[in-house]
Amino acid sequence: MTAIVDKFKNFNLKESALKLKETMLDFPLFILASPFKGFDEMKTYNRGSMLYAIIILVIYGMVNIWWVGGMGFVATGFHSDVSLVNVPWTLMFTFAPIVLISVANWSITSITEGKGKLKEIFQVYCYALFPAIVCYMIGITLSNFVTTNEINFVWFFLGFGQIVMYFYLFLGLLVIHEFTFLKAILMVLLTVLAMLIIVFVIVLFVSLLSDLISFIITVFNEAEAHWL
Repeated sequence: MTAIVDKFKNFNLKESALKLKETMLDFPLFILASPFKGFDEMKTYNRGSMLYAIIILVIYGMVNIWWVGGMGFVATGFHSDVSLVNVPWTLMFTFAPIVLISVANWSITSITEGKGKLKEIFQVYCYALFPAIVCYMIGITLSNFVTTNEINFVWFFLGFGQIVMYFYLFLGLLVIHEFTFLKAILMVLLTVLAMLIIVFVIVLFVSLLSDLISFIITVFNEAEAHWL
Protein backbone atom coordinates (compact mmCIF):
# COMPACT_ATOMS: atom_id res chain seq x y z
CA MET A 1 0.00 0.00 0.00
CA THR A 2 2.86 2.35 0.87
CA ALA A 3 4.53 1.66 -2.48
CA ILE A 4 1.33 2.61 -4.29
CA VAL A 5 1.04 5.86 -2.31
CA ASP A 6 4.70 6.74 -3.01
CA LYS A 7 4.21 6.03 -6.70
CA PHE A 8 1.15 8.30 -6.73
CA LYS A 9 3.11 11.08 -5.01
CA ASN A 10 5.93 10.82 -7.56
CA PHE A 11 3.48 10.98 -10.47
CA ASN A 12 4.21 13.95 -12.71
CA LEU A 13 1.30 14.82 -14.97
CA LYS A 14 3.30 17.07 -17.27
CA GLU A 15 6.11 14.55 -17.68
CA SER A 16 3.61 11.75 -18.36
CA ALA A 17 1.79 13.89 -20.92
CA LEU A 18 5.04 14.68 -22.72
CA LYS A 19 6.01 11.00 -22.73
CA LEU A 20 2.59 10.06 -24.10
CA LYS A 21 2.90 12.72 -26.81
CA GLU A 22 6.35 11.40 -27.75
CA THR A 23 5.07 7.83 -27.95
CA MET A 24 1.75 8.36 -29.68
CA LEU A 25 2.46 11.33 -31.96
CA ASP A 26 6.02 12.65 -32.18
CA PHE A 27 7.85 9.42 -32.99
CA PRO A 28 5.27 8.12 -35.51
CA LEU A 29 5.39 11.49 -37.31
CA PHE A 30 9.19 11.43 -37.12
CA ILE A 31 9.17 8.04 -38.87
CA LEU A 32 6.89 9.45 -41.57
CA ALA A 33 9.23 12.38 -42.15
CA SER A 34 12.53 10.48 -41.81
CA PRO A 35 11.86 6.74 -42.15
CA PHE A 36 15.51 5.65 -42.39
CA LYS A 37 16.57 7.58 -39.31
CA GLY A 38 13.35 6.78 -37.44
CA PHE A 39 13.52 3.01 -37.93
CA ASP A 40 17.26 3.09 -37.20
CA GLU A 41 16.58 4.78 -33.84
CA MET A 42 13.87 2.20 -33.17
CA LYS A 43 16.45 -0.56 -33.55
CA THR A 44 19.61 1.10 -32.22
CA TYR A 45 18.22 3.15 -29.34
CA ASN A 46 15.11 1.06 -28.65
CA ARG A 47 12.97 4.08 -29.43
CA GLY A 48 9.33 3.27 -29.97
CA SER A 49 6.75 1.46 -27.91
CA MET A 50 5.15 -1.96 -28.04
CA LEU A 51 2.14 -0.40 -26.31
CA TYR A 52 1.78 2.00 -29.25
CA ALA A 53 2.11 -0.90 -31.67
CA ILE A 54 -0.73 -2.77 -29.95
CA ILE A 55 -2.92 0.35 -29.75
CA ILE A 56 -2.41 1.18 -33.43
CA LEU A 57 -3.19 -2.47 -34.27
CA VAL A 58 -6.47 -2.25 -32.36
CA ILE A 59 -7.33 1.02 -34.12
CA TYR A 60 -6.51 -0.60 -37.46
CA GLY A 61 -8.92 -3.42 -36.67
CA MET A 62 -11.67 -0.93 -35.76
CA VAL A 63 -11.08 1.03 -38.96
CA ASN A 64 -11.38 -2.15 -41.03
CA ILE A 65 -14.68 -2.96 -39.31
CA TRP A 66 -15.80 0.59 -40.14
CA TRP A 67 -14.65 0.02 -43.74
CA VAL A 68 -16.83 -3.09 -44.08
CA GLY A 69 -19.90 -1.60 -42.43
CA GLY A 70 -19.55 2.12 -42.97
CA MET A 71 -18.78 2.63 -46.65
CA GLY A 72 -21.29 4.83 -48.45
CA PHE A 73 -23.87 3.64 -50.94
CA VAL A 74 -22.01 5.12 -53.91
CA ALA A 75 -18.90 3.08 -53.08
CA THR A 76 -20.58 -0.23 -52.22
CA GLY A 77 -23.37 -0.16 -54.80
CA PHE A 78 -25.98 -1.44 -52.38
CA HIS A 79 -27.97 -0.15 -49.44
CA SER A 80 -29.06 -1.86 -46.26
CA ASP A 81 -30.97 -0.31 -43.39
CA VAL A 82 -28.90 -2.41 -40.98
CA SER A 83 -25.29 -3.03 -42.00
CA LEU A 84 -24.31 -6.44 -40.68
CA VAL A 85 -20.59 -6.90 -40.13
CA ASN A 86 -19.04 -10.24 -39.25
CA VAL A 87 -16.63 -8.78 -36.70
CA PRO A 88 -14.61 -11.95 -35.91
CA TRP A 89 -14.20 -12.73 -39.62
CA THR A 90 -13.20 -9.13 -40.39
CA LEU A 91 -10.67 -9.02 -37.56
CA MET A 92 -9.22 -12.37 -38.61
CA PHE A 93 -8.59 -11.09 -42.14
CA THR A 94 -7.18 -7.88 -40.63
CA PHE A 95 -4.71 -9.38 -38.17
CA ALA A 96 -3.82 -12.65 -39.94
CA PRO A 97 -1.74 -10.97 -42.70
CA ILE A 98 0.18 -8.98 -40.08
CA VAL A 99 1.03 -12.10 -38.08
CA LEU A 100 1.76 -14.07 -41.25
CA ILE A 101 4.12 -11.46 -42.71
CA SER A 102 5.89 -10.94 -39.37
CA VAL A 103 6.47 -14.66 -38.78
CA ALA A 104 7.40 -15.33 -42.42
CA ASN A 105 9.88 -12.47 -42.51
CA TRP A 106 11.41 -13.51 -39.20
CA SER A 107 11.67 -17.12 -40.37
CA ILE A 108 13.89 -16.19 -43.34
CA THR A 109 16.26 -13.94 -41.38
CA SER A 110 18.69 -16.82 -40.83
CA ILE A 111 18.86 -17.38 -44.60
CA THR A 112 19.28 -13.72 -45.50
CA GLU A 113 21.39 -12.86 -42.43
CA GLY A 114 18.86 -10.29 -41.28
CA LYS A 115 19.48 -8.55 -37.95
CA GLY A 116 15.84 -7.81 -37.09
CA LYS A 117 14.02 -9.58 -34.26
CA LEU A 118 10.41 -10.71 -34.38
CA LYS A 119 9.42 -7.91 -32.00
CA GLU A 120 11.09 -5.31 -34.22
CA ILE A 121 9.43 -6.69 -37.36
CA PHE A 122 6.04 -6.49 -35.66
CA GLN A 123 6.71 -2.93 -34.48
CA VAL A 124 7.80 -1.85 -37.95
CA TYR A 125 4.58 -3.21 -39.42
CA CYS A 126 2.45 -1.43 -36.81
CA TYR A 127 4.23 1.89 -37.28
CA ALA A 128 3.75 1.51 -41.04
CA LEU A 129 -0.01 1.25 -40.42
CA PHE A 130 -0.19 4.85 -39.17
CA PRO A 131 -0.48 6.61 -42.58
CA ALA A 132 -2.75 3.85 -43.89
CA ILE A 133 -5.19 4.36 -41.02
CA VAL A 134 -5.36 8.10 -41.72
CA CYS A 135 -5.95 7.54 -45.45
CA TYR A 136 -8.57 4.85 -44.79
CA MET A 137 -10.48 7.11 -42.41
CA ILE A 138 -10.50 9.93 -44.96
CA GLY A 139 -11.60 7.57 -47.75
CA ILE A 140 -14.38 5.94 -45.73
CA THR A 141 -15.68 9.32 -44.56
CA LEU A 142 -15.66 10.72 -48.10
CA SER A 143 -17.54 7.66 -49.39
CA ASN A 144 -20.60 8.83 -47.48
CA PHE A 145 -20.62 12.29 -49.06
CA VAL A 146 -19.27 12.05 -52.61
CA THR A 147 -21.30 11.61 -55.78
CA THR A 148 -20.73 9.00 -58.48
CA ASN A 149 -18.47 11.37 -60.39
CA GLU A 150 -16.34 11.96 -57.30
CA ILE A 151 -15.96 8.34 -56.17
CA ASN A 152 -12.40 8.21 -57.53
CA PHE A 153 -11.32 10.38 -54.60
CA VAL A 154 -12.39 7.56 -52.28
CA TRP A 155 -10.48 4.89 -54.20
CA PHE A 156 -7.45 7.17 -54.31
CA PHE A 157 -7.23 7.49 -50.52
CA LEU A 158 -7.92 3.79 -49.92
CA GLY A 159 -5.36 2.70 -52.53
CA PHE A 160 -2.78 5.32 -51.53
CA GLY A 161 -3.05 4.20 -47.91
CA GLN A 162 -2.12 0.63 -48.82
CA ILE A 163 0.75 1.72 -51.08
CA VAL A 164 2.23 3.99 -48.40
CA MET A 165 1.85 1.28 -45.74
CA TYR A 166 3.82 -1.29 -47.75
CA PHE A 167 6.37 1.36 -48.73
CA TYR A 168 7.15 2.19 -45.10
CA LEU A 169 7.06 -1.50 -44.20
CA PHE A 170 9.68 -2.20 -46.87
CA LEU A 171 11.90 0.67 -45.68
CA GLY A 172 11.53 -0.39 -42.05
CA LEU A 173 12.48 -4.00 -42.75
CA LEU A 174 15.40 -2.84 -44.87
CA VAL A 175 16.71 -0.74 -41.96
CA ILE A 176 16.20 -3.16 -39.06
CA HIS A 177 17.72 -6.06 -41.01
CA GLU A 178 20.59 -3.81 -42.19
CA PHE A 179 20.13 -4.85 -45.83
CA THR A 180 21.13 -3.25 -49.10
CA PHE A 181 18.31 -2.47 -51.54
CA LEU A 182 18.91 -5.58 -53.68
CA LYS A 183 19.12 -7.81 -50.64
CA ALA A 184 15.88 -6.28 -49.36
CA ILE A 185 14.20 -7.21 -52.65
CA LEU A 186 15.43 -10.79 -52.16
CA MET A 187 14.07 -10.67 -48.61
CA VAL A 188 10.62 -9.68 -49.94
CA LEU A 189 10.59 -12.55 -52.43
CA LEU A 190 11.68 -15.07 -49.79
CA THR A 191 9.11 -13.67 -47.35
CA VAL A 192 6.34 -14.20 -49.91
CA LEU A 193 7.61 -17.76 -50.46
CA ALA A 194 7.67 -18.39 -46.71
CA MET A 195 4.12 -17.04 -46.43
CA LEU A 196 2.93 -19.47 -49.11
CA ILE A 197 4.62 -22.38 -47.34
CA ILE A 198 3.10 -21.40 -43.98
CA VAL A 199 -0.38 -21.06 -45.50
CA PHE A 200 0.02 -24.44 -47.25
CA VAL A 201 1.07 -26.14 -44.00
CA ILE A 202 -1.85 -24.57 -42.11
CA VAL A 203 -4.37 -25.58 -44.78
CA LEU A 204 -2.91 -29.11 -44.88
CA PHE A 205 -3.05 -29.38 -41.08
CA VAL A 206 -6.66 -28.14 -40.95
CA SER A 207 -7.64 -30.54 -43.74
CA LEU A 208 -6.01 -33.53 -41.99
CA LEU A 209 -7.54 -32.52 -38.67
CA SER A 210 -10.97 -32.26 -40.29
CA ASP A 211 -10.56 -35.72 -41.85
CA LEU A 212 -9.45 -37.14 -38.51
CA ILE A 213 -12.43 -35.65 -36.69
CA SER A 214 -14.79 -36.99 -39.38
CA PHE A 215 -13.20 -40.45 -39.04
CA ILE A 216 -13.55 -40.44 -35.27
CA ILE A 217 -17.20 -39.34 -35.52
CA THR A 218 -17.89 -42.06 -38.09
CA VAL A 219 -16.26 -44.75 -35.90
CA PHE A 220 -18.19 -43.51 -32.87
CA ASN A 221 -21.51 -43.58 -34.77
CA GLU A 222 -20.79 -47.08 -36.11
CA ALA A 223 -19.90 -48.34 -32.64
CA GLU A 224 -22.96 -46.72 -31.12
CA ALA A 225 -25.23 -48.25 -33.80
CA HIS A 226 -23.64 -51.68 -33.31
CA TRP A 227 -24.01 -51.73 -29.52
CA LEU A 228 -27.50 -50.29 -29.54
